[in-house]
Amino acid sequence: MGLTEDERKAIIKYRLERSNDALLDVKFAIQNKRWNNAANRLYYACYYAAIALLLNDGYVARTHNGVKNIIGITLRK
Repeated sequence: MGLTEDERKAIIKYRLERSNDALLDVKFAIQNKRWNNAANRLYYACYYAAIALLLNDGYVARTHNGVKNIIGITLRK
């Protein structure tokens, strides 16, 4: 069963909000010289944004490896 258009848009919005929240965490971590935490939060900001972008194009990734695989496949096209 696929997502309705409203469900898809809601998930995209949620993932982009999570990405923005993670970016705020990055800024805080950098200000406090918490470099490992900053790198972790930056990774997740990118991950959440990638999920949103993929879903916007009709792809569904359920894992970190799924995101990497789909991006790798779409970039090779």
